[in-house]
Amino acid sequence: MACRFAFLLVLLLGVVITCSPPSAADASSASITYPPTPRGSAIDSYYGTMVPDPYRWTEHVHDAAVKHWVSAETNLTAGVLAELPRREFFRSTIWSLQTQPRVSVPDRGTYASVFDRVAAGSKTDILYVVHGTRTQLLLDTGKRWKPPTNFVDWQLSPDGRTVAYSTEIAGNGWTRWHSLSTTTGQDIPGDVRGVPDWSPIIWARNSSGFYYGGYGSEAPRPAGTPIGRGFKAYFHRTGTTQASDQVLYERADRPDLLPWAYESEDGRYLILGTSSDTPAGANAIVIRDLHGSDHPIATLQPPGSAWYHYVANVGSQFYFFTNSGAPRGKLIRIDLLRAKQTVDVIPQQKIILGSVTALGGLFVAHYFRDAVSELAVFGHSGRLLHHIALPGLGSTGDMSGSDGDSIGYYFFSNPTTPRTIYSYDAKTNVSSVFSRQGSPFDPAQYVTEEIFATSTGGARIPVFVAHRRNLKLDGSAPALLTGYGGFGDIIEPLWQSFSAAWLASGGVYAVACVRGGGEYGESWHQDGMLGNKQHSFDDLAAAANLLITRGFASHATLAAYGYSFGGLLVGVTEVQHPSLFSAVAEEAGPVDVLRSYTYGSEAYMSGEFGSPIASARQFDWLHGYAPLPAIRKGEAYPATLVMTSENDAEVSPVHAYKFAATLQWAQSGPKPVVLYVAKGGHAEGHTSATTLADTEAFLWAYTSPNH
Repeated sequence: MACRFAFLLVLLLGVVITCSPPSAADASSASITYPPTPRGSAIDSYYGTMVPDPYRWTEHVHDAAVKHWVSAETNLTAGVLAELPRREFFRSTIWSLQTQPRVSVPDRGTYASVFDRVAAGSKTDILYVVHGTRTQLLLDTGKRWKPPTNFVDWQLSPDGRTVAYSTEIAGNGWTRWHSLSTTTGQDIPGDVRGVPDWSPIIWARNSSGFYYGGYGSEAPRPAGTPIGRGFKAYFHRTGTTQASDQVLYERADRPDLLPWAYESEDGRYLILGTSSDTPAGANAIVIRDLHGSDHPIATLQPPGSAWYHYVANVGSQFYFFTNSGAPRGKLIRIDLLRAKQTVDVIPQQKIILGSVTALGGLFVAHYFRDAVSELAVFGHSGRLLHHIALPGLGSTGDMSGSDGDSIGYYFFSNPTTPRTIYSYDAKTNVSSVFSRQGSPFDPAQYVTEEIFATSTGGARIPVFVAHRRNLKLDGSAPALLTGYGGFGDIIEPLWQSFSAAWLASGGVYAVACVRGGGEYGESWHQDGMLGNKQHSFDDLAAAANLLITRGFASHATLAAYGYSFGGLLVGVTEVQHPSLFSAVAEEAGPVDVLRSYTYGSEAYMSGEFGSPIASARQFDWLHGYAPLPAIRKGEAYPATLVMTSENDAEVSPVHAYKFAATLQWAQSGPKPVVLYVAKGGHAEGHTSATTLADTEAFLWAYTSPNH
């Protein structure tokens, strides 16, 4: 069958695949002749250092030559994937996990409440509205839209009379917001476009409309355009056209800033601010009194080196979650009448404060101790009232709720405990199960544990490992290691369909909390960014070696997977340590770090890893780990699945094109390097059941002795 398929590829594509009888222990016995991939002569000069870029021609993604090459690569990949023995198992398992019945937490408004339900075997949301004791269907998204148009999200207005909901077209990076009456079930005229898919909306407290940030249109943005150029904070009044939307805040003088706007919980104050790509994600805070004469403005925080997130206010007393003078986070109080004076309400602790939620006149703090969630409840004075009991080691996410309601919601999960949503009563400190997700295996027979690797400089790296309780620590089980390490994001031990399917197949699943993330605060972030970025790669290698040393894996059974900045993490680590992993899946990673600044919206990443044109120093640290020029001809690299999405507006597919082409050129080992191009945008492959299954089937085939 395999040779017959290879012969068909020869006829159709001119791609040669030489087949030999497959070994029971090695899926790599089929050697591959890759599609012709010309190496050009492009060379860049950085401060006297010449850096070849032989696949520069792939940057012209719309050229016929590039499309022809991608088509040939895609067909080659299809042939490789078609022969993977556990592909259908992963597809059916992940599809089953993603299509389990689900009911959302109700969003309660004054006039009505709304919730959504997903039926068993479906992935489409159906929205229901509740008026008193009467529940009615409001919007069946599966019947309303068909691909390439997809339903994305919804938010109920405070009065419960209007739902704002968003759609997207073919994963192109843009969302369109619409309004729907909960009384009539009909759309209200006046759509909003030009909103990037990472930009939220927030309703006005009087329900007259919503605040949003966007570019005003979906016109293509030229390569290299700063992310904040043309981005403005708007107010859209329900029932009016977008052309009449009010511009509330813009910073044309600072194209590195993203303006935003929303109201305080009591609706009296308009809070304006900006987000930036500075190391600490610093922002500005401006507050406008909507009830005061001429709407006077108080500037609480100019753009600087710290961020401030609004939590609640009691009159002019505002509470902000901040890292100002507190890299591990704290809650402060500021009086608008004395804006220069701040009071620490919840001081910085030895563990990380991840968020603070106002709930029923109290504060619920979400802490991380070695990346494990803890929830604590405080009064407005800052006095600790009690802790919320959790089922064990895992993640809760942030508490959702409002200052005017004592009932909130949170979830708990870890890689071996399905996601369970709890309702929490702040008055009684009692949690109750609201809903629980199903599992393809008996969770009681599995365990998630936390171990620690030692990396460069003696850094202690948390590694979560999930496996069967009776696992033999002889390195024979296929093991999958993942990580992220960017933008100060905390990588939590969560239940996901990707990890659950791997565990159900009998594998070991591990998550490394490498430097560059936020697991230990801003200092941990800064120790893995800019000139310290090499620490992230050292940490992933240390975690991999720990898994091998402890018997969870061997070099022959260990795979690595990374998405987005995690793709950069595993891509660089693979190049620096080609014998460490048996298989690697690198998805949507910005691996072309010396050219990334030229790829449209990716310019914002320069605040995280630098830019080669900014200074010789920045070039030196980027060139020091840049994977493309470091790939060595004649090296035996792991089986590698290089993944991207054709409409990815956040990380250009060019990164994957160059990485795959360079590895194919260099590969001397028998294992394949193939390019996987999904439809849609940046998150498409990361969420698609088909793509997730293909990824796991590929990794399993090259890590399992008995595949």
